[in-house]
Amino acid sequence: MTDPLIRLLYGILSDSRMNIMTFAVSKGGVGKSLITANVGAALAKKGKKVILIEGDPNHPLQLMLNIELPHDNIMLDEVVKRDLKTEEAVHKTSLKNLFLIPSGVSLAGYFDLDPLRFARKIRALEADFLFIDTPFPLGKAALLSLGVSEYFVPILTEDEFVLCVESAIDTIRLGRYYLKCMPIGFILNRIKTASKFTKDFVEDLENLLEIPCIAKIQENQNLSKSYGGTTSLKAFLAYAQGQEPEFCKNMDDVATFLLGELPKTEKKDVVRFLRELVHK
Repeated sequence: MTDPLIRLLYGILSDSRMNIMTFAVSKGGVGKSLITANVGAALAKKGKKVILIEGDPNHPLQLMLNIELPHDNIMLDEVVKRDLKTEEAVHKTSLKNLFLIPSGVSLAGYFDLDPLRFARKIRALEADFLFIDTPFPLGKAALLSLGVSEYFVPILTEDEFVLCVESAIDTIRLGRYYLKCMPIGFILNRIKTASKFTKDFVEDLENLLEIPCIAKIQENQNLSKSYGGTTSLKAFLAYAQGQEPEFCKNMDDVATFLLGELPKTEKKDVVRFLRELVHK
């Protein structure tokens, strides 16, 4: 049998499909990229193929994954500009099953390039999970990431908590009703005062947002200071280094949640949906 036929039969006989997700934020510094990298690592440890898409022009995922790219490296924006195969921009990491696609432009920049080709290139990938690292501020970046993604997870922090909640409500409405991207749960990150986030408080928050709390993560100065630092390690993928067991357990809990039964997505054809969205 030919290779295309084999791939077609494999797709029909297996129940697996690629889940495209993003972690949504209301402000910078909430730990979005750190969570993206480490949840990806946790899923990779469980045997799932995970591809991370770098949408932040500051390249935080490259720092955390300790990836140094050659000068002639092909990035995702070149794939979109020159209509290359997406696989040419996929890079291995130090962890088995975890891959990175770097980008030479911010996520919002793909609106100026070709958002529809961006969507097609993303959909052409083969993986169990694909995470899009969406930079702050959101704007067009949020429209594209939520427009392409099937699911998203808002991240809230204790700092500026009211702003986080208000933004989460707006993003959930935008994603669920306009962009057909399903919110599946939220993460409370960088909690400094655990006594404030009681069981009853979190349940009230779940009722307000109408999604479950996936994880409550305490503030950890070792993690906060390590990200983007200039130490000899240069990068800090906590899950790989195993230096923060509580944080790793949090990431494992999120990964386990994502491996559970997710709601059916209304987005049957992402490229067609995005085309209709762009031309409205």
